[in-house]
Amino acid sequence: MDESTLNKIGFSEYNSKDFYQKQIVLRDGRHVNFWVHGPSGHGVLDNSVWVGEKFYEEQYRQEFSSNSDGKKQECEEHLRLYDSLNTRQFELFKKFLTKDGKCLEIGGSFGGITSKVCEFGVNECHVVEPNKEDAQFVESNCPDVKVFNSTFDKAQLEKSFYDIIVAFDVVEHVPSPGQFLKKCYSLLKPGGRLVIAVPNHNDVLLTNYQCNEYKNFYYHKAHINYFTSKSILDLCALAGFDGHVKSFLDYSFFNHVFWHQNNKPMGSAEKAFVGDVIKNNDSLSDKINNFYKKVELEYEQLINENMAGGALIFSGVKDG
Repeated sequence: MDESTLNKIGFSEYNSKDFYQKQIVLRDGRHVNFWVHGPSGHGVLDNSVWVGEKFYEEQYRQEFSSNSDGKKQECEEHLRLYDSLNTRQFELFKKFLTKDGKCLEIGGSFGGITSKVCEFGVNECHVVEPNKEDAQFVESNCPDVKVFNSTFDKAQLEKSFYDIIVAFDVVEHVPSPGQFLKKCYSLLKPGGRLVIAVPNHNDVLLTNYQCNEYKNFYYHKAHINYFTSKSILDLCALAGFDGHVKSFLDYSFFNHVFWHQNNKPMGSAEKAFVGDVIKNNDSLSDKINNFYKKVELEYEQLINENMAGGALIFSGVKDG
């Protein structure tokens, strides 16, 4: 790991000599170099394959979607398919919202979380989203929201303005996450709350299941940084935040079983989330569905207690 890349990422307290190099396979089939910080387990994609910010304006939606084959889907369909996940994500920070508060979401995408903030009702809700199509959809679907169609580093936002900032599945895309978090700190009021979600480099499918194809699916060109609980805590602390991190099992137990048995992803995100297994409207079907849901909850508790969910959630406050 060269010093310039390490400084760009923002890990000023990490030693470049503590990184080792290995080869990984990206989702698009390319064999590339990957850097791992031994003490923390943090992973960094070699900078030779980083995508530029222009990629997110249009191309990202052409290549990454809720379908495992990457086929593009419309914003309305994404909103429907991810509703259950977005509801669970919203519940992670709902308790910090107030009717007179000001909320900023970074990387609002198609507005799945934004719409729930609006339904709750806050004084002001702002969204930063670089993708043109997604930004336009959020503006039309949530007319009370102010949308900045820009990357976060270029968005002209007022300092010490927000009571809460949330960013789900965003920081891993950013070439300078340290600067990203420092900007978040500057935008929050004293005592303001930051809640972010990042991919977990200790994801149980990656570390415990014998599933080689998942490794090739997990790593892809749009994700630069792969966090562990230690590395996200370290980076947030460097930005000035006092907080904690917990595991979040984003996809279902049966999604993990499918990977284990078939060594490939389910066809779409719709099948990968928790829901009724049997659609028949009768007493036995209800009992079977309830049994499956109990299994899901027990598995979720097991995985999260061992910090092995697909995502890590950092929640912290700005001192003062």
